[in-house]
Amino acid sequence: MKIALVGITGKIGSQIALEARKRGHAVTGILRRAEPSSGFPIVTADIFDQRALAAAAKGHAILASAFGPSPDAISTLPEATRALVAAARAAGIKRVIVVGGAGSLEVSPGVQLVDTPGFPGMYKPYALAHREALTVLREAKDLDWTFFAPAAEIGPGEKKGNFRVGSRTLIADASGHSQISYGDYADAFVTEIETGCYLKEIATAAY
Repeated sequence: MKIALVGITGKIGSQIALEARKRGHAVTGILRRAEPSSGFPIVTADIFDQRALAAAAKGHAILASAFGPSPDAISTLPEATRALVAAARAAGIKRVIVVGGAGSLEVSPGVQLVDTPGFPGMYKPYALAHREALTVLREAKDLDWTFFAPAAEIGPGEKKGNFRVGSRTLIADASGHSQISYGDYADAFVTEIETGCYLKEIATAAY
């Protein structure tokens, strides 16, 4: 399968690319500036330039995004998602999958993690921007999109392979911790690319 991946050099994007290649998929990175050290074919395009992004993605079966704005530009995430949707349409790509935010997952019926009293203030702008991005995707009824949220905590660590996958609801262990490593999240993300189990849904993976 041919996958166009925005943000291929990031902590999450690089793991997604490696996992996809390991499974035999052809991955092309889309970056604003070429970085030869990525180890993958790179096409340069700004995610906010719909025309350039569409040209870069054309010919691929999947348009995936691990785009992560800098802290001072997090509010641009919904705009980037709109550009991603427009580019997919222009390129004739029906399947779009993005790295989402755990704040949009429910902890009880109708209550999202970002709206709980103990949600860390420093992460709230990220969570709210991701929630707006999810709204953008939900409006794209002509596309088979997936907003793939990681666990509440994601970072480097052992790839265990024993994670759980679900939709809408935050997954936590018996102690209430919601965690996953970059490698296991990438494993779940690529599996969703292959299977399309959570089309037009918010999905998640955690231990």
